Amino acid sequence: MNSSFSLKRIGWLSKKEFFESFLPHFKIMTIVVSSLVLIRCIVEYFKNDIGNRVVTFDYEGVYIVFGFIYTINLFSELKILSTRADYLSLPASTEEKVFTKWLFGNVLYWLGVILVFTVFFMVQKLIIGYGMNKTTESFNLFSKTNLTGLHYLIVIFSVYFFGAATFNTGAWYKVILWGIVLSLVYMLLVFLFAYALFPEMRAELHGTTHVNYGVNNAPIDLMLEDFWIIKFAKFFIQYLAAPFFWFMTYLKIKEKEV
Repeated sequence: MNSSFSLKRIGWLSKKEFFESFLPHFKIMTIVVSSLVLIRCIVEYFKNDIGNRVVTFDYEGVYIVFGFIYTINLFSELKILSTRADYLSLPASTEEKVFTKWLFGNVLYWLGVILVFTVFFMVQKLIIGYGMNKTTESFNLFSKTNLTGLHYLIVIFSVYFFGAATFNTGAWYKVILWGIVLSLVYMLLVFLFAYALFPEMRAELHGTTHVNYGVNNAPIDLMLEDFWIIKFAKFFIQYLAAPFFWFMTYLKIKEKEV
């Protein structure tokens, strides 16, 4: 098989992913969101005492939950031995397989969410705002807050992307357990380094009455914020975590193919 990056094979894999996973997932999500919009309209219709007061209802949580479900099941073929063998032996390179999953999980899914959100937000505004003559909430889909939230969601989902490729079954809770373990290890390392390097921290822990905060007179919590291991962790999470876990996913699928 030609190991080069083939757009033809990407197209074939994309077609498979679209009809087997993406489209069924969005059908279910559309039904759920439709039900929520319908319930919202019924509630607004019978709440005659609210006048023009704006009643907000957030749908973002629905899309996040569905995004989590979709991401954790991106490599659903690996859950069953027969489909796992079929998927790993597909006539496509590891790069093409992982790229296709990444494309649907990190680009097309959110484009689909924007489409679904826009359609149902307009339907809700049409029915409640114009049909019932009631004020509805305004929403800026591309606000700084939403874009920042999306950034960190992609980081979190990259971990579950890796978990979906790593664990054949029970990926969602295994990733959480590993996350808890690694967080505890990280906090222990921070504590040990800080205890060894900052006399101020040792003084506070041992209950010393007089604590010298050094030349800057900075309390220990502010000093820890500037501690290199914490600064590196923040930098890693913000800029490096997602590409790191995407690359680890590629290595894991390549390992499974051997």
